[in-house]
Amino acid sequence: MYFQLALRNLKRNGIRSSLAIIGIIIGVMAVASIGIFSANLKMSVLSNFQNVTDEVLIYPAYTTHFRHGLVVSSGIMYISKRTADRIVRLPYVKNYAFVKSSFTTARYRDEVFGTTVYGMKEKAVNRMFKPSSGVIRLSDSCVVGYDLADRLNLRVGSRIEIKGHNLRVSAILKETGARFDVNPNNAIIVSLRDYDRIFNTKGNGYNFIIVWVNSLKDVGLFKEAVDKTINEKEKKVDVFELKIIIDQINKSFNFISSFLMAIAGISLLVAGVSILNIMLMSTLERTKEIGVMMAIGAYRSTILKLFLLEALILGIIGSVIGAFMSIIGGYAVDMLILHSAKYLFSITTFEYMLEGIFFGLLTTILSGFYPAWKASRLEPLEALRYE
Repeated sequence: MYFQLALRNLKRNGIRSSLAIIGIIIGVMAVASIGIFSANLKMSVLSNFQNVTDEVLIYPAYTTHFRHGLVVSSGIMYISKRTADRIVRLPYVKNYAFVKSSFTTARYRDEVFGTTVYGMKEKAVNRMFKPSSGVIRLSDSCVVGYDLADRLNLRVGSRIEIKGHNLRVSAILKETGARFDVNPNNAIIVSLRDYDRIFNTKGNGYNFIIVWVNSLKDVGLFKEAVDKTINEKEKKVDVFELKIIIDQINKSFNFISSFLMAIAGISLLVAGVSILNIMLMSTLERTKEIGVMMAIGAYRSTILKLFLLEALILGIIGSVIGAFMSIIGGYAVDMLILHSAKYLFSITTFEYMLEGIFFGLLTTILSGFYPAWKASRLEPLEALRYE
């Protein structure tokens, strides 16, 4: 009976009720759509780092300090081969890659260009990267990053000169996202033997080591093992967890998402004010009707429930429609900014739809409570006299 009465009252003021529902739809759609986009953006960024959570980077313990007002740098420039071999023999190590690197100039035909050259073992390169063309071979050959090959119009079989040494391009790597270890897109990768021959670095050790541990929980244990065995007497290496970067990215995106949703919540606030206005107008227009209902035995709680139910009906209709329309909004924003909607249909989308519905209903109930309470507090005789 309450539902039928509430529905009848809303239909009597169809235009105002429709405007209130539209306001709720816009508010819920804004909140949910921004939440969906933020989650999709985070997943898109983190997808570039999904394989590095169990990865640890080891660098020489190179430090900078002040002495007599001057900046003085000291420490180890390279990780020695003996230290490197001890590190990779530690427990928890699943795989590893020794890396040498240097920024230099190279020549292709008549064009001289700057690039980073990495020295690595062929097995490590095959494990980390996939070729878009050619086969990864590093014996008197090199592999080239996608962006560098595209910019110079390099092909498999092209020859590049680095410090007087000619190397044949055996493969062009697929384009990769941002990385914290080896960034191949604008780089050239050669074998460790060729690197030492080109840069005359034989015996210098490695610029850094990439270590993959058995599982994520072993990262901390591996760091402890390095400190106890390698850095016990003298700090020789610094250990950097890529998992820390992932955690920081998560925190940053969560903050941005909350900030954007707070801004979108303003539209829900506007919808709430609209409902408050509609319900107050309804209370004034139906003052005499309320008096009649009380005169024939209706309780104050009955009046309160009736008005709250009207607000709730508006909230349910607007919130549900707004939540489903947020998929369209999320898709539009994803395509506009990310140029992809592959993360749209995920569990987080469903969660943000439910979150939008929750805040939409909460807003309508809070906005409708005061008018409902005011209607329930009317005195029957005064209400009957109201014109």
